[in-house]
Amino acid sequence: MDIILDILFWCFMAIVKFVVTPSIMIGTGYSVLFTIVVCIVGSLIGVHLFFNFGKAIFSWWDNKKGGKKAKAVTPGKRKMVEFKNRYGLHGLLVLSGLISVPISAVLAAKYFNNSKSTPWILCVAFAIWAVGLTLLSNYLKTGSLI
Repeated sequence: MDIILDILFWCFMAIVKFVVTPSIMIGTGYSVLFTIVVCIVGSLIGVHLFFNFGKAIFSWWDNKKGGKKAKAVTPGKRKMVEFKNRYGLHGLLVLSGLISVPISAVLAAKYFNNSKSTPWILCVAFAIWAVGLTLLSNYLKTGSLI
């Protein structure tokens, strides 16, 4: 039962604070393979949860507005649209591990929801991040990658 609670806790941590979870897990003595698998599973759950939640919220909001355009353009909105237009989904994938699972998934739902493969592509990006961060953490701790 303890291992199930550990897995659930670390999956939750991978969703909430993805960038530090592999380092903390390696630092507390978990194996490289266990860390990678748990971080990938956690991010997979989080991406699908927050992507679908974000899509539903933005759809509800658009229906509530009734086609009216937003009046206020804030500097934050302007920067986000500029980033989206300049770097697209690839830019979001590169930054995804640093800005967390929920934020990445909601941004993908807002700006890149026209493709059914978007959440899966985001999951692959988090899998790559999980492997990279885990191997880097293990290397810093032990001096070897595995």
